[in-house]
Amino acid sequence: MLPLHIAEQLKQYIHDYLDNCRYRSMSPGTIEGYRSNLKQFTGLLHLRPNSTHVTEFSEICTEPVMIETVILKTGQNPDLTAYTIRRYVCAWRGFICYLVKTKVLDLSYDRFEFELPKLPEALPKAVDMDELENLLDYGLVHHDNPNWIDWRNLCIFELMAYSGLRISEATGLTVNDVFLSQNQIRVTGKGSKTRLVPITDCAVDRIRNYLKARSAANIKIKSNHLFVGRHGNGIGNSTIRLHLKEWAKQSMGTDRRMTPHMLRHSCATHFVKKTHNLRFVQMLLGHKNISTTQVYTHLDNDFVNTLFHNNHDRKTGE
Repeated sequence: MLPLHIAEQLKQYIHDYLDNCRYRSMSPGTIEGYRSNLKQFTGLLHLRPNSTHVTEFSEICTEPVMIETVILKTGQNPDLTAYTIRRYVCAWRGFICYLVKTKVLDLSYDRFEFELPKLPEALPKAVDMDELENLLDYGLVHHDNPNWIDWRNLCIFELMAYSGLRISEATGLTVNDVFLSQNQIRVTGKGSKTRLVPITDCAVDRIRNYLKARSAANIKIKSNHLFVGRHGNGIGNSTIRLHLKEWAKQSMGTDRRMTPHMLRHSCATHFVKKTHNLRFVQMLLGHKNISTTQVYTHLDNDFVNTLFHNNHDRKTGE
């Protein structure tokens, strides 16, 4: 166990760091991830045999100590993936860098030599567009009179699948962000950065049907959010994940896994194949760096190969 005064210091500094993350307009999901990982770090520190002998706060802020907690963490769960360990280490690094910058730690560096686990080159999982259409039209085909919650869910699925919104971007939309006559919505993405995103005619119709059905249901609206729950407040991401899982199960007749991110990836995959324009996909998805979008370059291989041979006539010598 850590000495009480050290544990209290750590708790306060983590609280201050998360407040700083909010001030920097980090997404709620990112902040919650940092909070969870730093809570694990704290718990693992208490399990270290040498923690009872700590006298100075700086003693628990070293790479060797962090590596010890990683070993303890993997010992508790040998099946941890490289992604999980990277998130854990990155949360710790961010916290330590904050302490350095705020002069809590008197260190001459704010970067660390510990090598992060390498990630497998996993390609984004996408859903075939025909399957997506079946998924998104299922409710209208099998329900004579969809209720307002059905319309709400369909709207959100449509925006993720055809306009590439993140789930948090869809649930975060307000009524002032929607410009139906222009087929556009204003999306607030990571870092509170806004962008205008085009939406399909189908999405426009479904949003109108949703608002009409919601009004007819006499829901007492308590929020400025476009999409609300049964009590008129904004809805959480977990609610939509559950609805999507159930919707996919009903429409596809299987237990096939379906996530909001798969819908977004499907949108990106579709546009890369159709436009061969990574810059366009970057702007649509709201990626800060083109390197994030480049994960989709494998989809362009056939196009590049065809374009190359169509524009070169160099033959082997006869």
